[in-house]
Amino acid sequence: MKLEADLFEFKYLEKILGSFSKATGLHIEAVDDIGETFYIPDKTDRCEFCQYIRSHPNGTAKCHASYRQATLEAAKWEEPYFFRCHAGLVLWAVPIIMPGAPLRSIICGQVLMWKPDRFLFQELKEFNARIHNFEELKEKAKQLEVISPSRSQAVADTLFVVVNHLIKRDIHILEQIDTKKKMQQQIRKDLQDRKKLKVSVLNDYGAYLKKERSFLRDIRLGDKTRAETNLNSLLTYLFTKTVGDKTEIRVRVIELATLVSRAAVEGGADAEHVMAMLKEFNKEVEKFEQVEQFFCRIQTLVAEFLGDSLSMADKKHLSLVNDAKRFIVENHPKPIKIEDVAAHLFISASHLSRLFQRELNCTVNDYITRVRVERAVELMKQPELNVEQVSKAIGFQNQSYFAKFFRRYIGVTPLAYRNSLF
Repeated sequence: MKLEADLFEFKYLEKILGSFSKATGLHIEAVDDIGETFYIPDKTDRCEFCQYIRSHPNGTAKCHASYRQATLEAAKWEEPYFFRCHAGLVLWAVPIIMPGAPLRSIICGQVLMWKPDRFLFQELKEFNARIHNFEELKEKAKQLEVISPSRSQAVADTLFVVVNHLIKRDIHILEQIDTKKKMQQQIRKDLQDRKKLKVSVLNDYGAYLKKERSFLRDIRLGDKTRAETNLNSLLTYLFTKTVGDKTEIRVRVIELATLVSRAAVEGGADAEHVMAMLKEFNKEVEKFEQVEQFFCRIQTLVAEFLGDSLSMADKKHLSLVNDAKRFIVENHPKPIKIEDVAAHLFISASHLSRLFQRELNCTVNDYITRVRVERAVELMKQPELNVEQVSKAIGFQNQSYFAKFFRRYIGVTPLAYRNSLF
């Protein structure tokens, strides 16, 4: 089944997944948010074990349920999620997360982590208690591939990188399309306004240069919001002034890129990086044939320059925040407070609080609690630990206090969450 042409161009991923399956020898299929498969590489089948399981009553429905839960977990943690399906095989789900698109994942595996022995067969029998002819299932289990945990992790990580690369590529394409539409709308509006006011589009460049100076000042100051707004206005004015002449627009855009690069360096961006980006920009625009291409590319360049400039200006602040995060992660079981974190960094608590609000949009105490709850989720997977032990292990001495924050972040009580795991 082919994916509909929505926000994600799945045809590119189809080709990659087919090659990936051939290269690794592992089964791959893409599933939707209810666990139903919508893509399997051509000329590949599920293993005989899975086919046998699905041939029994409710077998397929149980597979869908397993895949659905794995898809939700992978999306929640935004990383590969390893699991054992209802029949006892090892698989992993790699999330496909696109803004505005339905939740999906790539399911890979249908393998075993160790060679079949009596303990494994005993487990499989418990997993598949409703299968009457277990000896037949047992023979099919012997044919399953056995791969090491390190290899399965490597495969999952590689697949995750591939999927994310293609997602970012498609997001970039969608942003370009959106930029073109907005620019065209703005240009049409500007032309209509000029007609109503009977303003000639053939006036001199005085107003344009004034806008340009204001825009370059925004770049030097690192004012991202004003810079992007003024750039849109500047490009719209340029289009109306040149009446859409591609040759003149090309010249002005290249000229503007050079001025922006110098302003970005003055604003703190790395000069070598900026010059490299400018060189690449000049190569690309020489090949452009449409006005929208020039405008989209200069907008992308400005965003990159601003990102470079702001990252240099904020490098010290980000370093402090990262050091604070590291200290919290390492010491979360202890009764730490914002004053303890600030003292470790040799800065004031108020300054640390401002940095967290600016960089992470949360308080230091919120971050400490978030780290503890995330650690609690991991500890819950250990059946030998009860809720009270988990609570104390992450620094909560009061169990009701722990339950309150756990429910706030996860949506259910610790006990309900733990019971859902076993």
